[in-house]
Amino acid sequence: MLDFVKGKVAFKYSDGISIECGGIGIKVFVPLSTLSRIVVGEEAFFFTKVIFPPEGTPAIYGFESEEERKLFELLTRIPKIGSRTALNILSHFSKQELTKIVETKDIKTLSTVPGLGKKLSERLIFELASKLKTKENEKERELIEVLENLGYSRREIVKILSKIDTENLTFEEAVKKLILLLSGGKFGG
Repeated sequence: MLDFVKGKVAFKYSDGISIECGGIGIKVFVPLSTLSRIVVGEEAFFFTKVIFPPEGTPAIYGFESEEERKLFELLTRIPKIGSRTALNILSHFSKQELTKIVETKDIKTLSTVPGLGKKLSERLIFELASKLKTKENEKERELIEVLENLGYSRREIVKILSKIDTENLTFEEAVKKLILLLSGGKFGG
């Protein structure tokens, strides 16, 4: 149907943008993380997904990559996760961060997304566990627990964890590296 849109950004809204395509303005809802980088007047390209709700107006959702669009489609196939909630999830977490949340069964962090409570977060993690390429990682769950006890926020811990490989580190090395990153330090390698 509508695979992508390309054109100049005419307007920017709180939840999306209007792209001028052939003299027509097309409103495209985008993740907030993407919206913050968009500049009115510049060219933009988005892979799209058109949603026809049972009642209401059809909506076009835009994504910077096909992978992000596929994740959105995967999320919307989960019962009780609508297109707005799926977009909220993508506004808060990258695929890597979401994968870590699912791997570590981090209901607390996932439920910080508007529209997701504890029960729906549990269901989402259960549904995604078999669909995302995840592996059970007891070490990472323990790292989150230790760092939370040291006063770091779960959300920041998960974000940093998604950027480093803890498999090749001892538990102590992983804790040291994570504390260094969480406290604003840099590391080599």
